[in-house]
Amino acid sequence: MPLENRELAPGTVLVARYKKEDHTCVVMETEEGLRYRVAGTDYKSPSSAAKAVMGGIAANGWRFWSLDGDLKTAREPKPKAAKKPATKKAPAKKAAKKSAPKKKAAKTESGGSFGCGACGQEFPTMKAATEHALMHTAQ
Repeated sequence: MPLENRELAPGTVLVARYKKEDHTCVVMETEEGLRYRVAGTDYKSPSSAAKAVMGGIAANGWRFWSLDGDLKTAREPKPKAAKKPATKKAPAKKAAKKSAPKKKAAKTESGGSFGCGACGQEFPTMKAATEHALMHTAQ
């Protein structure tokens, strides 16, 4: 809770929680005036003391510090849920393979694309080549 009363008496204890760590600042009376002591080092203002706690990041010390006893208690971390035992998953469906585009039969110089296995003559269709090849076996 931010400090509303800026008239802090020497001996006042201020507290803050930064990055899950509690820090203490004691208001001290010195020859130079009020000082704010954190971890054995004196600072001129609550803001400079807060800056030291935060590793050099500027802060409004009047909002950073709270009076001892005003700081909310740290929350207990929630227990982590137990992991469920691993189950076998159904295999993922594979994407249907696209069939390769049908290639047009390459034509030879004579214009045919299917040859007779017996004599090598070429024909424009498989049917014609097959009928011709059957004539060789019928003889």
